[in-house]
Amino acid sequence: MRGVSVDWQVRGGRSRCGLWLGGLIILLISPDCLAGLVKTEKSVTAVLGLDVILPCYYQAEAGEKVAQVVWSKKVPNGQSVQVAILNTEYGAYISPSYEGRIKEKEPLNSADGTIVLKNAVQADEGLYQCLINTFPAGNFEADLMLKVLVPPLPTLNPGPSLVEGEGKTLAASCTAEGNPAPVLRWETDVDGTNITRSTAHPRSASVTSEFYVVPNRSMNGKLLKCVVSHPGFQHEKRIHHILGVKYLGEISIQGHEEAWFAGKKDAVLKCLCDGNPASEFKWSRVNASLPSDVEFNGGSLVFPKPLTAADAGIYICQATNSVTSRSTSVNVSIAEGEPRKVDLVTISMVAVGILTALLLVILVITVLLVNRHHKRRTKRLSEKIEELSTLSREASRRRLNSTTASTDTRMQLEESVHLRNHPDSLRDPSISSIMGEDADRRSYSTLTTVRETETQTELLSTVPDEEVKEEAEDLAEQEELQDDKEADRAERDSTGVMENQPFIKQGMTHFYQENGTLRAKPSTNGIYINGRGHLV
Repeated sequence: MRGVSVDWQVRGGRSRCGLWLGGLIILLISPDCLAGLVKTEKSVTAVLGLDVILPCYYQAEAGEKVAQVVWSKKVPNGQSVQVAILNTEYGAYISPSYEGRIKEKEPLNSADGTIVLKNAVQADEGLYQCLINTFPAGNFEADLMLKVLVPPLPTLNPGPSLVEGEGKTLAASCTAEGNPAPVLRWETDVDGTNITRSTAHPRSASVTSEFYVVPNRSMNGKLLKCVVSHPGFQHEKRIHHILGVKYLGEISIQGHEEAWFAGKKDAVLKCLCDGNPASEFKWSRVNASLPSDVEFNGGSLVFPKPLTAADAGIYICQATNSVTSRSTSVNVSIAEGEPRKVDLVTISMVAVGILTALLLVILVITVLLVNRHHKRRTKRLSEKIEELSTLSREASRRRLNSTTASTDTRMQLEESVHLRNHPDSLRDPSISSIMGEDADRRSYSTLTTVRETETQTELLSTVPDEEVKEEAEDLAEQEELQDDKEADRAERDSTGVMENQPFIKQGMTHFYQENGTLRAKPSTNGIYINGRGHLV
C-alpha cells in the first residue's frame, strides 16, 4: 500500500515451560519446548486518511500451534490499550474505540496475525505490540512503530495591488502545514526575492514563503507558481497565480499622417494608450470647441462629414486610468484642395530607366578607357621591342666586324708565315683549302650568333615591359662581355703567333693595314694572296 515502509525484524520466542517449587521459579528446557520466529516491521508509515497494514507473522516449529494473536497500543503513561484479539476458534474481537476501523487480513490463516487499520488519523500514531499465544511453546511478542504523515493543503494568497513605479512589493504568499514540515519554492520568469519562515505545532509544522517584486509593466500577465514538496505526495503540487501590474503606457495620436484637405471624407484621429486597467479617453481642441458633428468611438475621433477649413486646429487627447493620466496633441491643418497623387509606379519606372542609362554610360566609358589603356601599353611595348631589336642588330654587327677583323688578321699572318717558310706553298691547294674552311667556320659562328640574337629579340616581344627592359639590359651586358672576350682572344692569338714565330715580323714588312685589313705592298713580281689563299 502507498505510504508503507517495510523494515522487517525477526524475533525469537520465549517458552514458558516451567514448574513453581517452594517460591522458586525453575525453568526446565526440553527438546519439546523449542521457540518459533515472529516476523514484523520496525516501523510503518501511513498517510492521513488512507488505510495502512500492520504486519505480524509467526513461523511455527513442528508440533506448534497458534492459539490467538493480541494487538495493543502503548500509551504515553506506559500502559497498553487493547486494540484487537484474533482467536482461531472464536474469531476476532475489536476494541470499541477501533470498531469499524480494524479487520483481519487473513482470517483463515492462524499464523498470520496481520491487521488493517482503515482511515488512519494522527491519533493512531504510536507504538503497537503484536503478542502471539502458541501451544506448547508459549507467548511471543514484537513491537511496531506507526507514523502518520499529514500531507499539507497549500494555499496561495495574492499580495496588494502591484503598481508600476512603486518599490519592492509583496506579489504573493504561499502557506502549507503538514507532518513532517513541507518544502516550498517558487517557479516564475519574473525577477524577485522570497522570504520563508516555519512554525512548529504538536503534531505538524507550517511553512510560509513570500515572493517580492519591483513592479513594472513587463510583469503584467506573467505566471507565478508555488511548488510544494512533501513525503505524503506522490508528485509535487503547484499553485498558479497570474500577476497583475497596474500601469499607464505612452500616449500617441495617429491618422493625420496624410495631408488633410477640404472635402476629405471619413477622416479619423486615433488616440492610442496602453494601460492596466484600460484607459478612458477624452478629446478637446485648443481655443475652440470640438466640431458639432464629430463622433467618439473608443479612443477615436471620427469626422463623418467632409472636412472644411473650420475643422483645423490643435486637438488634444487625454488618457486616464486608476494609476495616472497622460495627454498629447496634434496640429491638424486643412488644405484648400486635394494634393496631386503621385504615381509611384511611374516614378519607379522612370527611376529604373535613369539608373539603367547611367549604368550603360558608365560601362561604355569604362570600355573606352580600358581599350585606350591597352593601346598605349601595346604601343609602348612595340617601341621597346623595336629599340631592343635595333640594339641587338648593332651588337650583332659589332660582333661580326670584330670577328671578321680578327679572322682576317690571323689569316694574313698565317699566309705570311707560309709564304716565308714555304715558298712553294703559294701553289699548294691544301693550304688554300684549310684557310678557306677556317674563314667559313668563323663566318658560320658569327651568323649563328646573329640568329640567336634575333630569336631572343622575338621572344622578348611577348614579355611584359618590366621583364623586357631587364632582359634587354642583361643581353646588352652579355654582348659587351662577349665582345671583350673575343677581342682579348684575338689579341692573345695574334700575340702568341708572333711570339712562337718571330719570322712573321719579317713577313709583315711586305703588307700594310687598311681599315683593319692587311693588304700586300706593291711589288715588282705583282703576286699577293687573297682571303681564300688564291694567288693573283
